[in-house]
Order: sequence, then C-alpha cells, then structure tokens
Amino acid sequence: MLLNKSRIITTALILFVLLLPASAPADILFTESFSDPAAYHDAENISILPGSLNAKFHRETGDRIRIQDRTHGVTYKLDKAIPSDPQPDDLYISFCYRVLSDSTKDKFSGLVLYNNGSEVFGLGNDYVSQNYSFWTSDGQGIPIGEIPIPVDKQVHQIVLRITANPDGPERIKVGLDPFCRRSESRQPSHIWTEYETELAFDELRLRSGNENSVCEFDEIRIGTDWTSVTLADNNPGEYISKLTQQMAAPQTANRIGTSVARFWPDKPVGYYSFALNKKRPPQGPVPSGWKLEPNFGTLDDKQYVYVSIPAEVDLYGTGEVTGSLMRNGKKITLFNKDNYGYGEPDQLYQSHPWVFGVRPDGSAFGIVFDCTWKSQLDLRAGILFTTTAVAPDFPVIVIEADSPQQLMHKLADLTGTMPMPPRWALGYQQCRYSYFPDARVREVADTFRAKQIPCDVIWFDIDYMDGFRVFTFDPNHFPDPAATNEYIHNQGFKSVWMIDPGVKHDPGYSIYDSGTEADVWVKTAVGDTYIGPVWPGDCVFPDFTSPAVRDWWADLYKPFLAHGIDGVWNDMNEPAVFNDKTNGTMPLDNQHRGGGELAPGLHIRYHNVYGMLMVKASRRGIKDARPDKRPFVLSRANFLGGHRYAATWTGDNNATRKHMELSIPMSLNLSLSGQPFNGPDIGGFVGDATPELWAHWISAGAFYPFSRAHSAKDTADQEPWSFGPETEKAARTALQRRYRLMPYIYTAFRKAHKTGSPVMQPLFFADPSDLSLRNQDHAFLIGPDLMVVPKWSAPGPMPKVAWQTISLVGEDSSTDPYQCDLKVRPGSIIPLGPVVQTTEQINRSLPLSLIVVLDQQGKASGMLYEDAGDGYGYQKGQFCLSIFAAHRQGSEVIVQCTDQQGDWAAQKRLVSVKVVDANGTHHGFGDIVSGVKVSPDIAP
Repeated sequence: MLLNKSRIITTALILFVLLLPASAPADILFTESFSDPAAYHDAENISILPGSLNAKFHRETGDRIRIQDRTHGVTYKLDKAIPSDPQPDDLYISFCYRVLSDSTKDKFSGLVLYNNGSEVFGLGNDYVSQNYSFWTSDGQGIPIGEIPIPVDKQVHQIVLRITANPDGPERIKVGLDPFCRRSESRQPSHIWTEYETELAFDELRLRSGNENSVCEFDEIRIGTDWTSVTLADNNPGEYISKLTQQMAAPQTANRIGTSVARFWPDKPVGYYSFALNKKRPPQGPVPSGWKLEPNFGTLDDKQYVYVSIPAEVDLYGTGEVTGSLMRNGKKITLFNKDNYGYGEPDQLYQSHPWVFGVRPDGSAFGIVFDCTWKSQLDLRAGILFTTTAVAPDFPVIVIEADSPQQLMHKLADLTGTMPMPPRWALGYQQCRYSYFPDARVREVADTFRAKQIPCDVIWFDIDYMDGFRVFTFDPNHFPDPAATNEYIHNQGFKSVWMIDPGVKHDPGYSIYDSGTEADVWVKTAVGDTYIGPVWPGDCVFPDFTSPAVRDWWADLYKPFLAHGIDGVWNDMNEPAVFNDKTNGTMPLDNQHRGGGELAPGLHIRYHNVYGMLMVKASRRGIKDARPDKRPFVLSRANFLGGHRYAATWTGDNNATRKHMELSIPMSLNLSLSGQPFNGPDIGGFVGDATPELWAHWISAGAFYPFSRAHSAKDTADQEPWSFGPETEKAARTALQRRYRLMPYIYTAFRKAHKTGSPVMQPLFFADPSDLSLRNQDHAFLIGPDLMVVPKWSAPGPMPKVAWQTISLVGEDSSTDPYQCDLKVRPGSIIPLGPVVQTTEQINRSLPLSLIVVLDQQGKASGMLYEDAGDGYGYQKGQFCLSIFAAHRQGSEVIVQCTDQQGDWAAQKRLVSVKVVDANGTHHGFGDIVSGVKVSPDIAP
C-alpha cells in the first residue's frame, strides 16, 4: 500500500511487527538471524549457511543468508496495519553485509526499501561506484563515510538512522562499520554520512541484482535506538582472533624512561632507530601492573604486532593522514607516496608509525612501532601493526602519561624537539608552481607591499632551474638570482628555493659529473646505477644512507646559498619517480649501501626514511654554509622524528571545500605525531579556488603553524588580490590578525622547541576529561590559550567554561562573513604586537599589548618569549622570557610581570593592557614591571 511521507515511521513499524518475535524488547522491533533454513530452501539462488558473518565488534550468532543472481532476493511485504501511536522519533536499521564477487562494477546489491513496487532507498553498493554507498530513488549514489571504502570480501556493518520530520524531508544518517561497543554519541564522525530526503516505504528486500553478483547478509535488526541494533561484543572478530591465537607475549621488556617501556618479540638485536634522537639503554624491568603490552606474531609471510585496547579509548596521531581527527576504525598504509590530489587517501607522503590514545578519564598513552619498512596500521579492532616477515625484529615502545599534554612531552623526550626556527618562517608565505620569470617575482613582491597585505616569504618552484637541473638557474628566466633575492630582501621578503633529489642523467652537468665521480647514486638489484624519470627526464638519485653521500650533498649548498637564498624546499623526496610499474617510486629491490650505523639494505627498508635522510643532509649543509643563521628546510616526505630536520606541508591537496575542512584534522594529527611545524597548501594546490573558498581558507589558514598559499601552474592566479576586493580584504584582515599575534605564536614555537608541546592543538586539550570535545574536527587551539573557530565550521561542542571572544584589528567576527572567531581561555594572558608587514620589522621597541581574561578565581597568567629572531644568541642567554600574572583586587585588576629570565630582562617596559570579560573590554596602560591597574571605569 502507498503511504504518504508523514507516515514513514508507521510504515516501518508495519514491516517489523509482522516479523517481530514475541519475546523482543520494546526497543527492538525486528531481528532476523536466518535460523530457519526451511524458509528459503526452495528459493532459487538463495541459501542459508551455518554460522554468522564474523564482523568486528558484532555479536556472532545464528546463521547467514547468501543470495546470488537474484533481482528480487528476499522480500518482506507490508500487508497489515498497526496503530500509529506512539510513534518513535527515530528508527534504526542495521545489517552485516559481504560481497563475494571479484568485481562489483555495474553490480548492485544490498538492502533496499521499496514503496508500491518502486525502489526508493538502498544501502550497499550501487551501479556506478565500487564503494559502499547508499542511493535514492533518483539513482544518486552517495559514498558512506567521509572516505569511500571499496567493496570487497570483507564483512561490513551498515547502520541507517531515520529521524521523522512531518514538516519536511526525513533526516537520514548512514554509518559504515560503527563501533558497536561505543555509544552513538561517541562514534567517530568519519563513519557517518548525513542526508535529507522524503522517504516512505512498504517493503524491504535483500538483493543481489546483476549477473555473477553474490552477497551475504546477517543479523538484520530494526529498533528505536542505537543499542538495540548494535549488540555489544568484546570479541574482536575472526580476523584478529586468528592472529592472536598464534601470537606471543614479548620475550624482552624493559623500562627506558619514566613510564616508558620497550618491548621486543625476542632478544634485542642491533638496530638503528630513525625515530629516536639517541640510544636508550634499559633502565630496569617494566613496572608491575603495566597497562598495555604488545603481542607479536608471524603469519602468511607477515609480521604482526597487536595491542588490545578498551572500546572507549580514542585514537589520534598516525602522522600525515586524511580524514577526521579521531583515527578509530582507520587503516593507514605506511609507505611514502607522491599522492596528487590525495587519490589514495590512506597513503600519503609521510610515515609515522605512532598511535596516540586518550582514555575516558583523560589519561593518555602512545605507541611507537620502531620500524621503517613498508607497513600498515589497522585501528579497526584494537591496534594492529603489520609489516613483511623479512624485516628484522623491531621494538615497540609504549608511553604512559597522565594527560595528552604530558604524552607529547614524553614523545619529544624520545624523538627530540624541533629546532628553533627563524622568526621569518612563521610569517605568511606566498608560493606558486611557478613564479617566473624573475620580473613576475618582483611584481608579486611589489603588490603585497602596495596593498599592505603582510607577507614574509616568496617561494621559487622548479621553473627557476635550467632544464629542471637542481642547483642551477635558468639563464633566460633567472639570469641573476642574486639580484632577484636582493630586490625582495630590500622589501623585507625572504626567499625559499626548491631542490629535488632527482639529478638529471646528463654527462657534462656538474652535479651529475661530481656525483658520478664520487659514486653516490642508488644502485639497482644487479649493482648498476638506477635511472628513473622525474621532471628533468632520466634522473639518478643520491644514496642518502651513506655518510659520504650526505657529506657530498651538504657541500652543494654553500655555492647555491651564496646567491642570497634564505631557505630550501626539498620536494619529490618520497622519492617520486614517474614510473607506473614501480607504483610511483624506485624499485623496492634497489640497493642502498649504508654506512656508519646504517646497514646495507633494500629500498623497501629505507624508502620511508629516504626523505628524512635527505633533509638531514640539507639542513647540515645550510648550517655549515651559514653558521650564524637558523636553517629553514621544508620537506614533503618524512618519517617519525623527522621534525628534527625540517618543517612539512601536507602535499598536493585540492581547491575544494572538502580539502579545506580536511586540512585542520590533518595538521592536528601531524602535530600529535611530534611534527609541530606543519600546514597545508592554503587555497588548495590542484584546481581553481573560488573567491569565497579562498577567503574562507585564508581566514583559517592564517592560524596554521606553517601558513603558505600554494597553487599549481595550470590554475588561475591565487594571490590574495586575484579574487577581487572582498577576498583581498578578508586576506588582509586575517593576516593582520596573525601578525598581531606573532609574539604569542613565537612563544608557542619556543614551547614546542623546549618541551614538544604542539603549536596547533586539538580542542580536547582544553579539557581532556570532556568526552564531547574528542571528535571536534574544525575548531582548534593555537598554544593552550587561544581557540580558533572557523566561520565555515558547523556548530560543535565547546569547552564547558566560556572562553571570551576577542578582536585584534577592529574586526567583528560575529558579523564578518569570513573571519574566524578567536576566543581566549579564562585564566590566560595573550601578548600582542602591532600590525607589521613583515617580521623583519619586529623589535622590542615596538608597542606591546596584553589581553587578559580572568578565570573564576579572578586570576590569569601568561608568558612572552623574545629573542633576535634568528641566529643562536638565545643559546647564550640573549633572550627574555617574561612571566605575567593578573589578579582581581576589589574593582580593579592588577597585571604585572612577576619574573624575567635571560640577559634581555628589562627594568621598565610600557604596555597596553585589555581585560576582557562578559561586560566588555577594560583598558589600562603603564609599566608592566611595576604593575598596571585596570579599572572598569577607565575609558578606552
């Protein structure tokens, strides 16, 4: 019978009451475990198989049904009416599902809702894609979850939630592989897709619709709440159970730090750790009652490490990854890859074999899988690390911490902290593939200054080179690079120039000739020099595992930097090779000769650290060439611990809203993996950004730790003024805000340098015990005290204590269409400087301002770190670390510098103070050393 839209829930109830077991509880309307084979015994191409589909976190009971080549499949018709009152607000449908066909293209199957004989809604895989999808009556297929998951022979669970809406379209929420041991509100956001459509149905079918299409269904359940359709199961499933049966406890375990333990599958063997900053000798046995212990095993030519964790633990980190902040349920390939446009979303340019866990009580743990070989991290059922069986034994390091912040400090103690960057590297940076010829570079620099848009750096991509030969300059486009650098230096800009690892195979080219003479190139499996195509054509590649090769590479930088170059960009260093037969890199059986502490080995062993070794050599060469300056190196490829040598960006993203939204959890998870100096290409690298997209992106991108716009050569111009006056205004305001915050940002980088504290922090760092903050993908913190809420983000959970919204350059983010809300934590003091056009203009004679937000006790504190902005004088005491404190005294607020450290301590310093509270902003001015009084009666 045909039911109108307002009767959707009644329609569903009709279906379920027909098949409702008499003993079912009120919240479960229907369950079908296929326990009666006779019901389908004579049906064509339909069979009942004993045993349940074995899905992760799913109760394994009853039998399952297999359907093959059956257009109509199994049908449940609605032919009886039931009372419509009371109607539930929500209806849930769940089922387990597996496709057995070798290919799913043009073969649809799944659970389908019908109305009056017509298909209106389906869940499974559709005609067009080979991904798990849901589709509507108009044939539109929509991938389930934020990243499409290919349909294969794995078991998946799908959950449909329908929220009734008599006055409009129903709200549909579809999830793939929900973690049933967790409540609905605690499910990771990445498993869900939300949609609105009018939906009425009178029939449910299980279908396998096209030729040679075979699928299985299990445990169809329909109820009125989450719990009724997602039965709790502590069994991790057949996949993990099979592995754990042959796994063993570690043979060697010892403590290597306070609440830090290292586990080996056997007796320790000699190995070199790229992740750790120094050797860690055993300090004694692992304490009794240790919470997490890995198990080790080998099966089917693979090594496995499995760590069982409670269901309610939230997982983060895992390095450079797409998707949501929370990593539960993810599977990540650890094999550095040139990944244009993030075409393979679970495999990007860097590898960080590291998992960051937070328990419900706010305590935290971290796990380092100290292995460089091609591997996989599977977080769908506990924590499973997999690599090839031929890899030598490697240790697993487990860190326990009282809080996420303490965990980051302990990780930094193991892997080292980032070096203090030059201050200019914290300014805004403009890049394109490519700015050429040199006249175009001067034009861009002139326009930034003419339009008064703050900027510190202009970047030079590969078109500055002579035929893409590294360490050369195009004689036509860049005949005098020193003069080009001098021109932009005179306007307060710095320059960063690209250097790739591929050296053109070109006898007579000096770099190739000197490298060939020194025998520095990577070899093939039979010992010949490996040659592979990159931008210059055929290229050879330095073998950075050799100390002698790293010395040779470092020495190339001195004459290169003599042209006035300020920083270096190492790109394509996965290494990327334009060869489909080797999956975009060199053959995995290529030979590296090693040397020093590195053993000779195959490329599959050293692939993930090739870029790390390159930037290590580059950094040393830059420092040797300019010992009085802090090097700046940016790298596309890296490995856990590589923050010691280079900053990073997240590669070739797209100019889409989706990638703008992805950029924040990507940067946050890199930050939680020990890489504080990171950010994406603002505006997107691939494709043309719209004016609105670029305005939104720069408004949030002004607060990335690494803030750089970058676009490909086949795109439209993407300088701030290229999009029209509205976008230009948004960019100017956003960047003025960043530069006013430079004292606070520079202080945050100093904290990262000293303690490993991330510059960009997830919102749950504000209150690790608040579970509602754990899945906040868009709002984030800069340092501990400043919250950034992008204008384009959907409303989400906020800290329970109200943070105060501030204005920095006269903007009103409540009415501005683009500017992020900036909120200050109660109990904090934020130092500000004036708006400048370049960090070169920053010095201690400029005015200093403090924004003060008191906590409930009427107190606040903060700090300001200052040094020369470059060089190493700070290591000899040439700095000032000021500690500020504020307290309420009657109707006044007293703000004072309570301590100063370093040789730059001042006896007197005039500051402007703003105390922000629910009643507005109150102003004061005076000597901060003596103390500044702020009264609510003082006018601005």
